[in-house]
Amino acid sequence: MEAHRIEKEIGIKTFLTHIPGIGGKLRTKIEDFIVEEIAPDGNVLKKLDKTDLNLANLPRNHYTYTLILEKHNLETMALIHQLAAYLQIPFKNIGFAGLKDKRAITVQQISISGGDIQNLINFHKKGMYLNRIQPGKHIKLGGLNGNHFEIILRQISGSIDEIQKNIKNVAQQILTSQLPNYYGPQRFGALRPISHRMGRALLSDDFETALKIYLTEVFPQEDKEIQEIRTTLKDSWPHCNLIFPKSHFYENKIIHYLKNKDFKFEKIFKKIFPFRFFLLFIHAYQSYLFNNLLNARIAANLSLDQPLEGDFVAILDQYSLPTRVIYEVKSNNISSLKEAISKGKALIMAPLFGYDLNFSRHPLADYITRLFNEEKIDLSLFNTSSNKKLHLKVTYRPILFKPKDFSVSLEKPSKDSQDYYVEFNFSLNKGCYATILLREFMKTSPLNY
Repeated sequence: MEAHRIEKEIGIKTFLTHIPGIGGKLRTKIEDFIVEEIAPDGNVLKKLDKTDLNLANLPRNHYTYTLILEKHNLETMALIHQLAAYLQIPFKNIGFAGLKDKRAITVQQISISGGDIQNLINFHKKGMYLNRIQPGKHIKLGGLNGNHFEIILRQISGSIDEIQKNIKNVAQQILTSQLPNYYGPQRFGALRPISHRMGRALLSDDFETALKIYLTEVFPQEDKEIQEIRTTLKDSWPHCNLIFPKSHFYENKIIHYLKNKDFKFEKIFKKIFPFRFFLLFIHAYQSYLFNNLLNARIAANLSLDQPLEGDFVAILDQYSLPTRVIYEVKSNNISSLKEAISKGKALIMAPLFGYDLNFSRHPLADYITRLFNEEKIDLSLFNTSSNKKLHLKVTYRPILFKPKDFSVSLEKPSKDSQDYYVEFNFSLNKGCYATILLREFMKTSPLNY
């Protein structure tokens, strides 16, 4: 069964299951998509739907505090920017473990360093709640165990009997095997999948190309008005005399500089996008390469759950998360690593390319060489940026994942609706995408995710 055109553009080319989808649409209501972070200690951060800071009893002799951020239909980065500006502290002083979906109710832990924490009492924003504040340490990206999801899928299609049968069959196959651990569309931009292409340009310090992609690349999913603006700007690049609607904040910021004939593209990029955005774009390119590597393994009919010589295998911790203990599979350790995998104590990993990777013995070494030739890159590209913080060493990601505490049910219409809907509950390890699981049931356009 073929993946959707948009998915192919980001390197997702296949499904685990070959059972007809039930269609449907996610996030028709904000409350249909709930994401609750699983903290490093394994606890799920439950939503409270209220602000409860209790600042009066908070010790004041600390530089860093942690608290729970609950947001309804708000963007993580924009909210962090507003919070930092209100507290008059640098953006980097607010730590978080990961970006959460915008069109959803999400709960996550953040940290705030510096500034007067007591000023939070007067920070109010519709759809945002802060609570459970305490002294703590700065939270880094990746500082979580995973996420718990409560999701409702509406506008499903087919007869009730067909839907029930397909749900049952897909769920059974997922629970008796594991899913390819693709990076989902959110990593690249579902409406405009360009993040990875910008990342490729930034690796070469090609700031003009990165800005041009961001401003002018046209996708049929966008409104006609926006498509026309982007097309006109592409034809006149870098000169422009158009503006976008106010909702397109970053596009208009770029245009502000270009209108003044300021064509110092590196300066423009760095003024507009925080450093975290640099990393997000470059990581998106690494993710794109990872997806293609995973596709190649599937296409070559290489095992996804049995290691081959040259593979990389990580030992798992008590929460079934990969540790930094990673072995290259060789003839003298393949038996013991196979046994560890069979007992659920290890996982096969694939590289997120970095300058120090040696892939000469990898089972897909020939494919990696062809991929690099197609992309016109080599590993040294991950070590040549003018910014040393963008010199990227290899990291590793599991090639398979499996949901925990998974349940799915077809629910009958309520008094408020005549339509059946499907309810999902499950938890995923950090870095795994709910949409990669849900697409197996839906088999529709990523624009419905």
